[in-house]
Amino acid sequence: MKRHTIITIIICACILAASGFLYLRTGTDASGKAQEWASGRVSESPPSASETSASEKKETGIGECTVYICGAVKHPGVYRLHGDARVCDAVDAAGGLSRKADAFAVNQARLLTDGEQITIPRKGKKSSTKGRTGTDDKVSGLVNINQADLAELMTLAGIGEAKAQLIIDYRTENGSFSSIEDIMKISGIKEGIYNRIKDQITI
Repeated sequence: MKRHTIITIIICACILAASGFLYLRTGTDASGKAQEWASGRVSESPPSASETSASEKKETGIGECTVYICGAVKHPGVYRLHGDARVCDAVDAAGGLSRKADAFAVNQARLLTDGEQITIPRKGKKSSTKGRTGTDDKVSGLVNINQADLAELMTLAGIGEAKAQLIIDYRTENGSFSSIEDIMKISGIKEGIYNRIKDQITI
């Protein structure tokens, strides 16, 4: 009987010793981790995809657009706007439309494109094509100096970017050309250049 009791006591002692060892080890691990957090040795979780995207946008400037607005606005110039800005936002940035602006000639609800130029025309003469449509001009190969953009004007002999921009600015300030000869009102375009391009242009 005594022998059985002694064996039981030994078994219980072993179980208690094993439990105490496990408890001490678990407590040590938890304490060690707490110390690592306190000392800053535990690395933070990686940033989420949304945080990374926002950071990249901030660094690269994505979400912005820069445009040049000119013509019948109070303060023509280059403006930087948010990425989903519209023409009306560019007009506001330029101080609003002038009293001579043709407010219905431009779609102010259109989304802007980075690097574009916006020209607000003035009230006045409407473009005259003398029965010729824009499609007819393209088929004939003629450049309509009342409608052509910068790139089209630059296809004319002797007309570089600077002169093409002067043509556009003239139209904005004074309305459409009344005749192809009126192109000689542009600074730098005299009879020599006119004679070279008169068979290539129309109004």
